Amino acid sequence: MKIISSVVAATMLMAASVAQAEPVTLKFAHFWGANSGPHQDFALGWADQVTKCSGGEITFEYYTAGTQLGNVTKLEDALRAGLIDLGHGLNHLPRNRFTQATIIDTPLLSKSAYANSMTLWTLFKEGAISKPYEGLQVLALHAHAAGLVHTKGKAVRLPEDLKGMRIRSPSPAAALMLQELGAVPVGLPPGETYEAISKGTAEGTIFPWEGVAGFKLAEVLDYSSDLKLNAASFWFAMNENKYKSLSDAQRKCVDEASYEPLVKKAGDYWAKWDQPGLEQTKAAGNEIIEPDAAAQAAWQEAMKPVIVSYLASLKTDGFANAEEVYQRAQQLVPQYEAEYLARK
Repeated sequence: MKIISSVVAATMLMAASVAQAEPVTLKFAHFWGANSGPHQDFALGWADQVTKCSGGEITFEYYTAGTQLGNVTKLEDALRAGLIDLGHGLNHLPRNRFTQATIIDTPLLSKSAYANSMTLWTLFKEGAISKPYEGLQVLALHAHAAGLVHTKGKAVRLPEDLKGMRIRSPSPAAALMLQELGAVPVGLPPGETYEAISKGTAEGTIFPWEGVAGFKLAEVLDYSSDLKLNAASFWFAMNENKYKSLSDAQRKCVDEASYEPLVKKAGDYWAKWDQPGLEQTKAAGNEIIEPDAAAQAAWQEAMKPVIVSYLASLKTDGFANAEEVYQRAQQLVPQYEAEYLARK
């Protein structure tokens, strides 16, 4: 009788192990092109690590720019509904989504992509910006380096140069900044920027160098002003129910590829992704404008009321302690920037 019980127990244990190790294919959607750095390095790099760790039990289907599931404005909803298992999107699209994370968008706060990304991740771990992500398994938050203003036909050297210009805005923070400086913000998804500038619907855009390469903008631009005014931020998350449905071993593989190690990689990735945009701009003969000390002082002064207005707008959108979190971010950004420079 004991022998029979042992055999039954062993059989049940084996069956449970087989059930836990059942292969799974995860639907992974984002809004970048399939040839872009964010897809090739971030998405595929992460997924390959998970697949290798799982011994091939976890594989992936990808939905990128131009696909229905890769629509940047619908990624969060698709993820929460279980239409996709993994999503990589922008924190401010649609408007008022993940508002707390857009603290990093505050003008003149951002530095390198590493510093910005690690600041976001620290704020998330501390609970300062985590509430809007409840119900999702957040695997990383990250941001690009302080961005540039790229224009066609007219250079932007000083704040007053923006007056009357139609500039594609990547975020609510950028839109407010442009409006305060007398420009006309043009709200467009990233993929529509080339057409807008080439047709004259917009006279410029705010992008990191990565965006110039990713959307082939060097050929329709004349000037790139390296003003380092702001950054945009991104989320990478898994459907919580799907995450919980994985076996313990499979979840371990997801965990090992994610969180702070991935955030640090994202910071370094942006330096790599930015390089082609800079090189393409130089090859096109476009002028790259580096503000001198006087111009920097003018931008610093012009941004003071913009920062106040932006923090007030975050409070209006439900971020009650925006000033407090901004102050914490002001401590973290230089701390992580020093760490990044020490690593170079």
